[in-house]
Amino acid sequence: MNSLQQIKFESVLNSIKDIMLIKGLDTLTISDIAKEIQIGEATIYRYFGSRLNLVIHVGISLWSDIYKELSKREKKSTGYQSVAYFFNYFIEGFESQKQAFAFLDQFDSLMIKEKANKEDLVIYDQKLYDIKMIFDDLFLQGINDQTIKDDIDRDTYYYTTTHMILGICKKLSLSGHILPSDDIVSDISQIKLALEMCLHYIKRERD
Repeated sequence: MNSLQQIKFESVLNSIKDIMLIKGLDTLTISDIAKEIQIGEATIYRYFGSRLNLVIHVGISLWSDIYKELSKREKKSTGYQSVAYFFNYFIEGFESQKQAFAFLDQFDSLMIKEKANKEDLVIYDQKLYDIKMIFDDLFLQGINDQTIKDDIDRDTYYYTTTHMILGICKKLSLSGHILPSDDIVSDISQIKLALEMCLHYIKRERD
């Protein structure tokens, strides 16, 4: 693609991303998308080849947006505070764009249902790894300044905590408040408590 074609591609992709975040994936067809953004279905297929590949591109774009936001954040005075600031993005993201977590849940389900090839998800996975690299740098800051315990396996901690927090955010974004008991504790309070437990596990107490 030349630069003008890339700009057009990004414009189409961003428009489709907005629609998918609002309407979800379950019943949204290529025909629906084409009508919403007023372009031909053939153009969408020319850009993406299939509905599955289109969804993967939207997922990549979404994680790219998250990476850009996280990479703009300055480190705090201690590594522990930096990691806490990193995780606080989950709260900010849930408050400002809850539908993104619903999309990620539907994305995972679609990949399983359609038996997506790992080769098709290499770039998607790389975006997740780029975000982990930000975390790794902050975690090492905490090891070096002795505000984070040095006997924690970083990879195990990162994947366990992010899977747990993402799982909570996905569930809360989809379930809504159906039962009377759902109103006892707010969604944000649940996410905050989970994050506090994750952070407490790595915090190094001063002797």
